[in-house]
Amino acid sequence: MKKFLTLLFVISVGVANAQTSTLKEYSAPNGKIYKPGDTIKLGRGSDPQGNFRYLEMGGWGAVMSYNSNKDASQFNIGRAYSGTNVIVKKIKQTKMRGSVRTFFTVAGGNITNYNLIIDDAIATCEIADCNESKNASNNTNSESSLDKLKKLKDLHDSGAISKEEYEEKKKKILDSI
Repeated sequence: MKKFLTLLFVISVGVANAQTSTLKEYSAPNGKIYKPGDTIKLGRGSDPQGNFRYLEMGGWGAVMSYNSNKDASQFNIGRAYSGTNVIVKKIKQTKMRGSVRTFFTVAGGNITNYNLIIDDAIATCEIADCNESKNASNNTNSESSLDKLKKLKDLHDSGAISKEEYEEKKKKILDSI
């Protein structure tokens, strides 16, 4: 009971100093717009063991498992959840002392809900649709540019195009990278 009252006190003090609002949708840094009911595929946890830092146990599951002898990481979800889907139930934004945090309450297929700190989860690829996918498309463009340069060089070496044509086209490809 002491653990529960301590946790309740900590939560109430934090809530008193924070301004929380519920959003109908959220435009995330990965370019996606999320709404309640959307499914998000989890990526890999970002801590060294593959556990999640930005997917935390929430709701009564957190209250009932609270241990005052452990730090906040006790609520982090283990690596076994990698690759699973969660469903967005609520989108909330908290403003406290000038900083804004957006988190999703998500359902993972069991009786407890989880909190997904979405911007951090995207930045660390704890969700599958993260900034890494944008980087991959940039790498694809660079690779295709390299392929173009190789083909252009082959055309020049075979005599199909002149040195001037080769240099002009090569400059265009390099400028586009």
